[in-house]
Amino acid sequence: MGRPVRSYHPTKQGHMLLFLAARVLSAVGNLVALAIFSRMAGPVTYGEYLLIFAWTSIVYGFSTQWMRFAFFGVYRREAAGDYIASFGILLSAALIGVAVVLSGLWVSGIAGPEFLTAVFILLVSMAGYEALLEISRTRLKAGTVAVLMLLRAGLVIVFGAAALTMTGSAVSLAFAVALAHVGAAIPGIMAIRDVRLAPSGHAMRSLIIYGWPLLISFGVMAVGQSVDRLLLAHFGGAGALGPYGVVADFLRQAFMVVGESIAMALVTVAKQHANSGEREDADRVLRHAFNACMATATFGAVFFLVFGDVVVRLLVGEAFYEPTRTQIPLFAIAFGFMTMRNFYFAQVIYFSNASHLELIGSLVFVATSALLATLLVPWEGAMGAAIALMSAHIVACVLFVVVGRRHYRMPVDKKGFVVISLMALATLIADVAIQHFITAPMLAMAAKALVFAAAGGAVILRFNLLHLSRPRREGEA
Repeated sequence: MGRPVRSYHPTKQGHMLLFLAARVLSAVGNLVALAIFSRMAGPVTYGEYLLIFAWTSIVYGFSTQWMRFAFFGVYRREAAGDYIASFGILLSAALIGVAVVLSGLWVSGIAGPEFLTAVFILLVSMAGYEALLEISRTRLKAGTVAVLMLLRAGLVIVFGAAALTMTGSAVSLAFAVALAHVGAAIPGIMAIRDVRLAPSGHAMRSLIIYGWPLLISFGVMAVGQSVDRLLLAHFGGAGALGPYGVVADFLRQAFMVVGESIAMALVTVAKQHANSGEREDADRVLRHAFNACMATATFGAVFFLVFGDVVVRLLVGEAFYEPTRTQIPLFAIAFGFMTMRNFYFAQVIYFSNASHLELIGSLVFVATSALLATLLVPWEGAMGAAIALMSAHIVACVLFVVVGRRHYRMPVDKKGFVVISLMALATLIADVAIQHFITAPMLAMAAKALVFAAAGGAVILRFNLLHLSRPRREGEA
């Protein structure tokens, strides 16, 4: 028999639940911001903002994003000050390098000063905020993490709405979002006042050695996630990008809120077990994470396949819904696979010396996305972009499932895989039957909602998915 499973301390359970609650409320705030900004700005202006944000994401991916994940991967509590200070030095150096490169683009006339300034200001604020959030999350400072996330969501709404009211421009919206990140980062700075910050060569080397493959992979992934938008903006203009980006961001955010909560509540705990040599405990928590991700991916996709038209129309209005209604099913499938890849199978890099897998996955993702987008977007427009995005997420997920297991066998609960998949499929079949036999729209919608709630509730109860902070043990009542 194996070692008895270690029980979780009540305080740790409370921290995890606080993580989840804050993440959910923050996501609600993000969706509110998206709905408000899209309606206030309109398709063209919001499309211009999405273009600024897309380039910011690419620069962020190639410059500082890797540091967050490297910090989480190598952090040791007994040397907290060393790692935090080294993280800060690396971040500052990277941002200085970006400033030099963007200045060169400005001087050479490749891009305009207003656009480049917006990208840089947004980058600096996002990088600083995300770094402080990662530090608090890794140190399990649940209260600080909650404040950071909720404050950011609230300030983005307030500052963004004010900017659009006063000027109505995409650049002013970008500056407002940057200012919101700066304001939200202040509690994170206060939270590390108790740490004696002293950079060390060992911590610096650990971050770089662990993270250098991620530097390239996150940049490549950012290109892959943005190439559909960049090509759509090139061939169709900001007016075509606006609706596509708004609806895609809405669906992505809906999937990510649950996926990130699973990673915060379960993968963090599993990694602590793995670091302590407790493989059985780590695998038990990871099996629970697999079922939670599987339910999120399948039932999230089913939700938008069944109710996507109604939800999107209500959230962003007809001007954004009508051009994208045929793309909603593709987004739903794409982000279902994204959930399984990002929040479960790609987590293998934290349980093995295999951070290079993130680079391989990113290269495959960007190659698939870029190739298909280049072929399809000029002829099919937004539909071609959505097909490219969906295909890239499917291929990248399958790659991690196959290749990742050579380095660390992320547990797959076969029973969970089969049961959850069949329940999701049954829900779709029931939706088709309801459409065929019930002609009254409101009655049909009510029947669909009842079936979805029943199937989803059954899965939640069967696999104990509400207990994210303390997975039920084998045989536990």
